[in-house]
Amino acid sequence: MALAQPSAFGSEGVPDLRVDIHPGVPLVIEVCGEIDVESAPWLRDELLRTVRRHGPRIALDLGGVTFLDCAGINVLLSTRRRALLEGGCLRVVRPSARAWRTISLLGLQDVLTTGTPSA
Repeated sequence: MALAQPSAFGSEGVPDLRVDIHPGVPLVIEVCGEIDVESAPWLRDELLRTVRRHGPRIALDLGGVTFLDCAGINVLLSTRRRALLEGGCLRVVRPSARAWRTISLLGLQDVLTTGTPSA
């Protein structure tokens, strides 16, 4: 069952970003839309809030991501760091071609796609 999180940006003219939470072990967080300098702060807050509520074992599904810049990468890394500090892990699953390109160009494929969660 997905818990839809409304976008904080669509009405303000910022690219739409949607986060769906699928409880379980690991917790699956599905992100759809553009993760950029404008949406990254909201996404970071949402992901960290979700870690606090549901635990630190996360499979982050980026299949619906249409754009990912360095601000978005920073969000992924900070969420991973928080999960590790709380005894969990974060693993990116099903990255879109655009998300994968950014992750691999930065050499982060082993950091973000390996780990315990399986989705």
